[in-house]
Amino acid sequence: MTTPMNPYAKKPIIRVDNKAMFATIRFPAPAEGESAPQYDVDTLENMLAQEGIVYGIDRNMLSSLCQEILFDTELIVAVGKEPMEGINGYYEYHFSQDFSKKPTIRPDGSADFLSIKVIEVVHEGDLIATYHPAVMGMPGMNVRGKEIEPRMMRDMPPIGGRGFHRSDDNLYYYADMDGKIVLKNNRINISPVYEIDQDADMSIGNIDFKGDVVIHGGVKNGIRIHATGSITVDGLVELCDLRAGQDIYLLSGVKGGERTTIHAEGAITAEFIEYAIVSCKGMLHADVLFNCLVNCDSKVITTAGKRSAIIGGYVTAVQGVSSLVIGNKFGTVTHVMVGIDEERIKEMSDLADKIRSLDANLAKIKQGIEDFELLAQKKGISYKEDPRRMQLLRIRIRDEAVVAEARVRFDELKALMEAGRGATVRVYDTVYSGVTVRIMDQYAQLTDFQKRVEFVKTMTGIRMDPLLDPVPDE
Repeated sequence: MTTPMNPYAKKPIIRVDNKAMFATIRFPAPAEGESAPQYDVDTLENMLAQEGIVYGIDRNMLSSLCQEILFDTELIVAVGKEPMEGINGYYEYHFSQDFSKKPTIRPDGSADFLSIKVIEVVHEGDLIATYHPAVMGMPGMNVRGKEIEPRMMRDMPPIGGRGFHRSDDNLYYYADMDGKIVLKNNRINISPVYEIDQDADMSIGNIDFKGDVVIHGGVKNGIRIHATGSITVDGLVELCDLRAGQDIYLLSGVKGGERTTIHAEGAITAEFIEYAIVSCKGMLHADVLFNCLVNCDSKVITTAGKRSAIIGGYVTAVQGVSSLVIGNKFGTVTHVMVGIDEERIKEMSDLADKIRSLDANLAKIKQGIEDFELLAQKKGISYKEDPRRMQLLRIRIRDEAVVAEARVRFDELKALMEAGRGATVRVYDTVYSGVTVRIMDQYAQLTDFQKRVEFVKTMTGIRMDPLLDPVPDE
């Protein structure tokens, strides 16, 4: 039974938030001499309904207020239900993507290059990925009884790439071959791998492989290994020839000889390299470089462990050198050069002259071909098959190809020069006497050791600045 309300009592104030996810009620205190109003649950529910509040009403709270009203206090009497969010579609990958191209540091401070992991191999038939389709969410409701739709969940497109196939329901992905697996930009590529569980020696012979080469032993004297992909060697590399279309990882180092050559179109990482001719277009990371001839289009970094150093030989790096130590206390002659070298500057100049000369010649050829066309119009005779015109066309095709090739090389050298602008030599511990530092066309020859310095090119020579930065994690 509804209890009559005091006709003079102030009406409760009902408020709904902007999103209509909760409603509150506040009872103004009665004036002095007025009796407190009394309500029952049905009356309060009717008041809420008049304000459009029909969902999520807390009847326990209303019942409590009917027994004892809290005046001038805003109380929540209805709460909406938030929508339950779904889950976007996602892929679960069943192969490792946790690669570390940096060595861990042993307790004695030396670098453990065998800790480097650079490749993940799968086998034919392996499950490599599982797709979990999107799960739609559940709708919610606001206090006005309006349904609130959850966010729309999205499915992902199928994985692209090569070397695998999908199940009929597009949920499972299986490898079609043994090989190296790489995930990048929602694409999986499985490429061939030549893997050897022993030393690469005369019993194996030379290796020329379209893909990656992984050798779990060493590489013995006289062996040649050429790969279009990467080369990884767990054991010691001796006198040999290594060439890779991508990166090279020599996890136990190189004890080479005068004919040891190592070339990578990508980066090179090695525990140490002794007596070798080394070239790469990417970075060169090593613990020690000893009496090597190094030519690097990027940076040479020897800062991994407490024994890191460049000792002896010639080390050239277009974009800079960072080392813990350069040279040694015995004054071993060591040359370090950064920035683009004079040979490539001369090559750029020669290419520019060649391009100008060929362009001028092509302009003459073009004019000669146009003359034949004018002559044909004037005489009304076709000269398309004239031997002289055909010869001009052949020369034009040849020279245009030569010019295009020259421009590509010129642009490469120009980009290399820009990359080497501002290159410096950083020494985080000691550089000894006997070391020569060259930056572009400037030289500095050390006659005494220096601690923690950076060699910087100026207009008048090379300046040695104090190096306050800690050894970077490059």
